Amino acid sequence: MKQKIDIAQVAKAAGVSTTTVSRVINRVATVSEDNQRRVRETIKRLGYRPNLNAQRLASGKANLTIAFVIPRFEGIFHSYYALQVLKGSGIAAERLRCDLLVHITDGKTFVNPMAVNGVIFADLLGCEELLDRTLDEGIPTVVLNHYLEELPVNCVAIDNRTAAERVVDYLVRLGHRDIATITGDLKVQAGLDRLDGFVKAMKSRQLPVREAHIRFGDFGLPSARAAAEALLALKERPTAIFVASDDMALETINVALAKGLRVPEELSVVGFDDNPIAEHARVPLTTVRQPLTEMGRLGLDILFQHLKGKKQSPTKLLLPTELVERVSCRQTWLEPQHHG
Repeated sequence: MKQKIDIAQVAKAAGVSTTTVSRVINRVATVSEDNQRRVRETIKRLGYRPNLNAQRLASGKANLTIAFVIPRFEGIFHSYYALQVLKGSGIAAERLRCDLLVHITDGKTFVNPMAVNGVIFADLLGCEELLDRTLDEGIPTVVLNHYLEELPVNCVAIDNRTAAERVVDYLVRLGHRDIATITGDLKVQAGLDRLDGFVKAMKSRQLPVREAHIRFGDFGLPSARAAAEALLALKERPTAIFVASDDMALETINVALAKGLRVPEELSVVGFDDNPIAEHARVPLTTVRQPLTEMGRLGLDILFQHLKGKKQSPTKLLLPTELVERVSCRQTWLEPQHHG
């Protein structure tokens, strides 16, 4: 195996100091033309390749390269979630003069670890092995949208459980008892937490959690349509539905309207995201606003702090949400249904 040439060997062969070699590599103008020529010729002759990470960090410049890893899923290029977290990280990267390398993966391919200083995962869906690799190789890493209690890794996530509990509280205050839910993808922590929060809130208020009232979606429109069709065909139809994303919630409303049901008079619907389309839909959607752009921004800020050595122990944040009331929900005056 060919021996790896280091900067000290280049300096010795060129007859200069390692500082001079470093300055030539980093294009510092104070090095004499003669020394620049000798160092470059020696680098070429020995086949020396600078370590990009060490070079960037040693230069004192903030031109760090961050890999922004997005798990591949259907509709990714139309995803409000992906666009918002990328926007947040992009704003922070521009402010901190970092380069953001966007990498969309199915979990099998990965960026060259030598070409980046740190990694941000937009989520972990299918990328668990890639996270293990970054941790094994000691690459500073931040995971978004997934709270990792046990692993020694930075993470910034949304408090989805509390958000779901507050949705149930809100619907109960409006008089609803027969409340259903359409879940997101339960392979994603956010989808699972929203379902857990819903079930916990219903049980703690002694409300019935009927198996038929929990329908499983995957954040996609076809799954939302199928779930809504099933719920609205029930003999004991729910009076309110909590849906795990705005896209799916609006599709649920479309199904209800197509069946001749009035929203919100006969069916209340709550979404999740506060996607801009929610406000301007046929029935403006009551929804949960989650700080996605802020999550992306915080993720890059935290990574930058660790890369600069200003933080050592992992940072773990759980961000709060806000319920945004519009017109897709209303008070129900229906008598509570009694079920044998």
